[in-house]
Amino acid sequence: MGNGFYRVEYLSPTGFIGFWVLFIGFIFTGIMFYFVFFKLNEDDVSYKDRKRKNLEKEEQKKKIARLYPKEN
Repeated sequence: MGNGFYRVEYLSPTGFIGFWVLFIGFIFTGIMFYFVFFKLNEDDVSYKDRKRKNLEKEEQKKKIARLYPKEN
């Protein structure tokens, strides 16, 4: 069995395959860092969601006004 095709030195960080594995790993880590810490922290609220929240606030104000009516 000749193992001339498979050499462990190729997988080391100074080897050809090892360098590309590290390089792709750094790129992948950077992309994940961007999505976790920057992209997910953006306040990206849709128009329908804002409208729904405003309707809920108005409904809450009406309910509170019914509980505490103003006396004239």
